[in-house]
Amino acid sequence: MTNHSSSEPEIRLAGAFYVSGKSQLGLLRSFAKEVTASGWRVGGVIQEVLRDEDGKAIGLDGIALDTGERIAINRPTKENRLNKTCSLDISALADASSAVDRAIRAGVDLVVIEKFGEQEQQGDGLASDILHAVSEGIPTLVAVPEGVRDQWNEFSGRLGQDLEFSASVFGEWWESVKPDR
Repeated sequence: MTNHSSSEPEIRLAGAFYVSGKSQLGLLRSFAKEVTASGWRVGGVIQEVLRDEDGKAIGLDGIALDTGERIAINRPTKENRLNKTCSLDISALADASSAVDRAIRAGVDLVVIEKFGEQEQQGDGLASDILHAVSEGIPTLVAVPEGVRDQWNEFSGRLGQDLEFSASVFGEWWESVKPDR
């Protein structure tokens, strides 16, 4: 049995699993707003799909939860669409990472990350920010596509909780991990 010192933070990490393609837009954003409205400080980055007047997806923005700053993460060109190539802006991920880091340094009460995508699965993107938040003892909620559960388990070392992608489940988890006031 390992004897942990009281200076080691408790692991308060959760992977919220969702089915890709199933519309659950706004659920993390609503949850973050609800927690903020209750007087807690929330940081991290959520995503918003941008659509044209016909409803077709034309891009993806990251939104910093602490400031509302918008980060243009993905703006596919016509060539990207025709050739089905990646249009992720890696430098924008660095901006998103800076937003998460700023929130962690400011001592937020909760970090929300949408999502554990391809970059994070490879150890890039916001992966180090997720680990940083957890190492600081900050409750951290990460949206995870159901199809990458194995990668998530490897990344998290199975130290976090697996959650259903549901507002009520998010609320129950938050009640069990939120800091003492």
